[in-house]
Amino acid sequence: MGYGRRLPKSATVVQIDMDYRTVGKNRDIDLGLVGDPGAILAAVAQAASGRIDNGAQRRRPWFEELRAQETTAYEKRLPRQLSDASPIHPLRLAHEINEFLTEDSIYIGDGGDVVTFSGGVVQPKAPGHWMDPGPLGTLGVGVPFAIAAKYARPDKEIVCLFGDGAFSLTGWDFETMVRFNLPFVGVVGNNSSMNQIRYGQMAKYGEARGRVGNTLGDVRYSEFAKMLGGYGEEVRDPADIAPALRRARESGLPSLINVWIDPDAYAPGTMNQTMYK
Repeated sequence: MGYGRRLPKSATVVQIDMDYRTVGKNRDIDLGLVGDPGAILAAVAQAASGRIDNGAQRRRPWFEELRAQETTAYEKRLPRQLSDASPIHPLRLAHEINEFLTEDSIYIGDGGDVVTFSGGVVQPKAPGHWMDPGPLGTLGVGVPFAIAAKYARPDKEIVCLFGDGAFSLTGWDFETMVRFNLPFVGVVGNNSSMNQIRYGQMAKYGEARGRVGNTLGDVRYSEFAKMLGGYGEEVRDPADIAPALRRARESGLPSLINVWIDPDAYAPGTMNQTMYK
């Protein structure tokens, strides 16, 4: 979210857009292509055919550098991924979800900081099995995505990680999933905050203003699920996450596992976002 500032001035910039009026609008470009992005990129892929193998050879040192950095990042976060601390570290929650996924699990992330944490840990087993709001996306997509995914792929298991702030936006449609018998495994990473916003306010305005307009109640979302006819559990000990997930799966109902996570843990992706600097 650097709004173009992350592209170096020396880069060759090609813009593909369906609307000619937006081409070159907010920065100079080297080449503008107006048309259907899918058709244009298909033509690019066809034009590149036969040169990919040679290109891969040239890029091998770069791939090796990237893999080395990934390994370093993994080793750095591993102690927190396996931490037994309480409140639960969000990386431990993401780790347990990743271990829980099967070949048939579609993973949905709906939230800010908690989903940013999961992005480096959760690895669905097949292409097309990850859904989230995207950068600057709209929070609250989790339940609607889960409804759509279960309708479109009834043979798939739907696993959804919510931030408590994100779930509170459209969570009442959990009742829709109960009414239409659309089982899914929902997990709320609950830190009683809109934590990504909280971090940004502290970074910009100091600790004293860190809690303005972003603190939420200590809501037991498991009770919300049960009230609407689904399955729910509360989790405060990291050792209880995996068994609770299994029980949610076995219930055959729309479910919410409410996991109390550390409100003072922030994802590196949150702390590095340009808009907070």
